[in-house]
Amino acid sequence: MKFQLAGDLKSAEPLYQDILKDEPDNADASHLLGLVRSEQDRNDEAVYLIEKAIGLNPNAAPFHHNIAGLYRRMGKLHEADSEFRRAIDLKADYGEAYQGLAEMVTFEPGDPLLQQIRGQLANSAMDSGLRSYFQFAAGKICDDIGAYDEAFKHYSAGNRDANKTFDSNEFRQVVKDTIYVFSQFFVQHNVGSGDSTEGPIFILGMPRSGTTLVEQILASHSKVFGAGELNDMKYIARSAANIGSLRQGFPNCMPGMPRSGYAKLAVEYLKRVASNLSAGSSDRVIDKHPLNFQFIGLILQMFPNARIIHTIRHPLDTCLSCFFQNFSKGQHYTFDLVKLAHYYNDYSRLMEHWSLVYPGKIHTVEYEKVLSNQELETKRLLEYCDLGFEEACLDFHRNERVVNTASFLQVRKPIYHSSVNRWKNYIAQLSEVTAILGLNIQKPVTISDRSSLLI
Repeated sequence: MKFQLAGDLKSAEPLYQDILKDEPDNADASHLLGLVRSEQDRNDEAVYLIEKAIGLNPNAAPFHHNIAGLYRRMGKLHEADSEFRRAIDLKADYGEAYQGLAEMVTFEPGDPLLQQIRGQLANSAMDSGLRSYFQFAAGKICDDIGAYDEAFKHYSAGNRDANKTFDSNEFRQVVKDTIYVFSQFFVQHNVGSGDSTEGPIFILGMPRSGTTLVEQILASHSKVFGAGELNDMKYIARSAANIGSLRQGFPNCMPGMPRSGYAKLAVEYLKRVASNLSAGSSDRVIDKHPLNFQFIGLILQMFPNARIIHTIRHPLDTCLSCFFQNFSKGQHYTFDLVKLAHYYNDYSRLMEHWSLVYPGKIHTVEYEKVLSNQELETKRLLEYCDLGFEEACLDFHRNERVVNTASFLQVRKPIYHSSVNRWKNYIAQLSEVTAILGLNIQKPVTISDRSSLLI
């Protein structure tokens, strides 16, 4: 299992296969091979293997939890709900299962799950990592039922208990270095570099800003394959130092990059994407990693005809949604509201720079506009990508493709508006964030405030 935990699926897979060859009824090996298949996006095989494991050992709570997560990303929400609840029945302190269930259910006042969670949180000896899952679950339930003050307290505790750290100064320096390196002169000097293909489409921006929704809309087109959040650009950026004359990390290695180096990096990127995906004959492939906004300059030097789609959402809704999400990998800046607000400012500064040095190359999609006029924004999006209109893009929720991000639920439904202006429920807790972001938002006058004015 150590290979699997390290992400070395190629080494883990034959081990489990060998065990199952000798012991076909080994439930643990079947379950673990199912998790490998899930990581490989071979989801039908994954379901078969984990269901087999459950048949052999129906009381193993992790089996039920993991197949629930698999069902959820496949859009089988009823099955996911049932399996999360079964995992909780088998293991009353299974914090991850509570959080998984809470993320996919809209709760009503009086739901017994909240009392179960409060009972678990009463255990003062609980490990902080486990406690974090329960706090996020409680926050989601309280938010659903309109208990916003209590929700914010739970979310704050959950973020604190997650024990994640992030160096804001280090990230700010990376942004400064990127702006300095990718100057007007640098960009003009390297015009014409890279690969002329129009195949790659990059959807990027802050997490929770609508990237998954936009990908789902585009991936519903017959000529587009949605590959999800790929880490390939991060790898390419790291490997750039091995091509140029400057042996420094990205972006400081870029001034030493020969013009031919961009084409080499483009070939490597396309090779990596093709080896890991079942894109088939799709003309266009979407890379939807939000944090690729850091690499827009490198992307456009590698692929001058690539499409760059930048999703934006109200800053407070974006930050709040990030803070309310217990990200399992990376995104450590989201676990502290102040650091999150500073990160947002640095991201905004970098995006302004990219728009300046690559005018007309970036198509901005406003999340709220997609919700208010889906057809118009979809047609604009398709036009930018040089794709003909297809009705399926409006019926994106019917697309059964696997969705691995926190927006798995939104893209399974038609457009809805409950996520707009959510920040207004928490304006009292966001004063420091609004100040950092430079927003002039007045706290609304409440009934009690009005009565005091009449005295």
